[in-house]
Amino acid sequence: MLLVPLALVGSVAFAQAELPQSEVESFAEIAMGVDVSVTVAAPEAQRRLGAARLAIAEVRACDDALSDWQASSERSRLPRTAGVAAIASERLFTATARSIEIARATEGRFDPTIAPIVQAWRSARAKGTLPDAAVLDAALGFVGWQDVTLDASMRTITFGRDGMALDFGGIGKGFAAQRASTAMTASGQPSHLVAVAGDVVAGPVAPPGKPGWTIRKEDGLGESVELVLLGEAVSTSGDLEQFIEIAGVRHSHIIDPRTGRALRERTAACVRGPDGATCDALATALCVAGVREAAVLMGAFPGYRASVTTIESDGRRTWSTSPGPEGLPCAADAVTVPKGVSVPGATAKPQR
Repeated sequence: MLLVPLALVGSVAFAQAELPQSEVESFAEIAMGVDVSVTVAAPEAQRRLGAARLAIAEVRACDDALSDWQASSERSRLPRTAGVAAIASERLFTATARSIEIARATEGRFDPTIAPIVQAWRSARAKGTLPDAAVLDAALGFVGWQDVTLDASMRTITFGRDGMALDFGGIGKGFAAQRASTAMTASGQPSHLVAVAGDVVAGPVAPPGKPGWTIRKEDGLGESVELVLLGEAVSTSGDLEQFIEIAGVRHSHIIDPRTGRALRERTAACVRGPDGATCDALATALCVAGVREAAVLMGAFPGYRASVTTIESDGRRTWSTSPGPEGLPCAADAVTVPKGVSVPGATAKPQR
């Protein structure tokens, strides 16, 4: 495993210029097909390197379990025949169970069974075209989180329809970052920061002389935000880089699992909370929900803060919890949004 010193990875920058470089060190690696960075605060170089290696190993193990690009991954080897119970590893089962929980809570705005639709869009994009409507409608027949049965006692996954498959593109990176952080904390190295692409998780101990880990990252629409994290995660989702434009219409890489169609309005979401996997999936779900449904969706996720912005024909609309993701990193700031109730001061409104 090759780990190299890091100053900047992707859209996430770590503001640590004032910290003693002898105690804080960053490492970079490619895993899950993206840039992965691990920043560690420890007095000895060997401890820092060991913690980084442990984190990268966990990210790679998650990729081996969840990838839909690797034909040899555990996810890819799941039987796609209805009624066949497959025994899953702890990683795959945990990721699936959490995905189903979030699918239920978001009423299908996030759905891990979206794999057939993702494949249809991926094939079409490679040709520079849109998928045929009939192909998407057929693929929708294989989508439905309600048709996945999990047996925790046997740790099995069973599909209720032939041809179903799982896709962890909307949760896998946050899941891996969280597991890497948890592994480092359990090994006695709690002062760290893990970033798997744009999904960031901070350990529970701050770096020397600081209240937390200060990061700067893009919000999904290209605008920079600064956050201070401590024992928290943050994820963003948007179509800044991944989209296809056909006949003047922009089609995002984010797909509504309920229709099989890509989002056409530019939308971005940022979510902050105690679990990286949940932040990752919720950022995607909020893009699908948009500003008008965000308050209701967030009612199912107490302790998480978020903002979502949509660029519509009549202007930019933004909704956020109060405080939003950029608020102070204090547990007392966590916002519970009552289901169906708008947060005062956080209503959707045009911004010129």
